[in-house]
Amino acid sequence: MKPEHYTKGVLCVVLGTCCFAAKGILIKFAYQYGVTATPLLMLRMLFALPFYAGVAIWLQTQEQTSLTKAEVGKIIGLGLLSYYISSLFDFMGLQYISAGLERLILYVYPTLVLLILAFVQHKKISSIEKIALAIAYSGMLLVFINDVKLGNSWETTALGSGLVLLSTITFAVFVVLAGDMIPKVGSLRFTAYGMLSACVGVISHNLAIEGVQSIHQPMAVYGLALALAFFCTVIPSFLMNEGIRIIGSGRAAILGTFGPIVTLFLGALVLNEGISLIQLVGAALVIGGVVLVGKNGKK
Repeated sequence: MKPEHYTKGVLCVVLGTCCFAAKGILIKFAYQYGVTATPLLMLRMLFALPFYAGVAIWLQTQEQTSLTKAEVGKIIGLGLLSYYISSLFDFMGLQYISAGLERLILYVYPTLVLLILAFVQHKKISSIEKIALAIAYSGMLLVFINDVKLGNSWETTALGSGLVLLSTITFAVFVVLAGDMIPKVGSLRFTAYGMLSACVGVISHNLAIEGVQSIHQPMAVYGLALALAFFCTVIPSFLMNEGIRIIGSGRAAILGTFGPIVTLFLGALVLNEGISLIQLVGAALVIGGVVLVGKNGKK
């Protein structure tokens, strides 16, 4: 791989990680205006829809190999799994826990990818990988305990953490299933078509559950939803998928190690979420465990 090509992949992942790191902050900020998870997620995807539709229309003008029905079905299914089901659990969980804890739980997805692959491929987990898993999950537990100490009840924190963990599990399944699809069909086409299906799924879900009146929200919510759509959805979705295509998912996971730290400090700066020593130690353990999994997985 040429150095400039690798550098492009690294920049895509780094910029995408920074955008994703701000997602939880904007969501928590929007909740202060009384909006709930499902309408906010709908507004996010409603604002993102024109961008993906535009890219999809442009792709139709390019000379590309046609997708088979099976490939189209898989792209639609993966889009619904990642940015509809996974995002819904994430938005719901953020109603109950801090943005810092949410980001750390989401960040353990490489360890879940390892466990899923070990189960599917009947692959034995090495001693180093077991140690890495123990380190990562002990760090997550520390930050969970810290959230409880900050005033949230055990039940509320457990509910929020459980929902975000479901989000992480579904995203890990997406990573496993999408691993072969992205290089095959191209990151741009995969992202545009997959996200279009997710937009349709999210909008349909909200209209069926909440009704059309849920689109009426304070102006501040519209602004935050637009920021979520453009800076925390459209831009990072293309950047991350392109970065994964160039440098691989293992390296991309390692490069994203600073994401939880960015979220912790943004939470403290914007939402007045305090940063304690326990949080920093927990974050360090989670990041260390994930890095160890990533490095061991490349051997």
